[in-house]
Amino acid sequence: MNNSHIDDPHSYKMGLMEHLRELRKRIFISLIAIVIGALGCYSYSGEIFQLLCRPYSDGFSGAPLIGTSPAEAWILKVKVALFCGCLVTSPFLFYQLWAFIAPGLYATERRWVIPFVLASSILFIGGAAFCYTTVLPITLSFFRDEFTSINVTPTIRIGDHVSMTLMMLLGFGAVFELPLITLALARLGIIDHHFLIRWYRQAIVIIFILSAIITPPDVFSQLLMAVPLLGLYLISILIAKLAYRAAVTK
Repeated sequence: MNNSHIDDPHSYKMGLMEHLRELRKRIFISLIAIVIGALGCYSYSGEIFQLLCRPYSDGFSGAPLIGTSPAEAWILKVKVALFCGCLVTSPFLFYQLWAFIAPGLYATERRWVIPFVLASSILFIGGAAFCYTTVLPITLSFFRDEFTSINVTPTIRIGDHVSMTLMMLLGFGAVFELPLITLALARLGIIDHHFLIRWYRQAIVIIFILSAIITPPDVFSQLLMAVPLLGLYLISILIAKLAYRAAVTK
């Protein structure tokens, strides 16, 4: 019995509505996982909140964080819990992404599920960790120096600080997925290193636009996002070239 058609992704025919239903299913499952993770993290939201405020305390020593509304503390704890829910369930979330695209892959490619989930989770958490340990301290110290330069004592809203911090952590986590996305697209034959080299000017413009969206509205923070992104783009070119050579030598 010939089972070659089972391994052929082209044998899986799904209409647009079926794709949308599958996407809705994966999103629904992911949201449930995030909520469960957030519920588990909510009890520790106070400790996590202190951890998120540590870069501020180091950069803005002696400048208090203030709350300006009665419900602000609870809202912030919910935000922190949801963020941590995304973080701790990220391997499961990336598995849901894999499960959505797996029917369009060959059987040999579907065996890469564990490396994909591990690599994507490590890159995401690594990007967030890089932001927390390197980018946030530099950014906050720069902001504090700007206050000092005009002889103003800062009193920062806690909601503003936490929102900025979470946005930057999620942003860096997401953009650190660029090499993995490049590898996937190169393996599927959608792009190669020639394409990335040819479009590098447009990529630079997109990187700076993306940096301006994710980071606070100042040039210094945008550069702190753009420079690692440019480095990741160069790494992506190398990855695409290696994937191209592997495909040619098969």
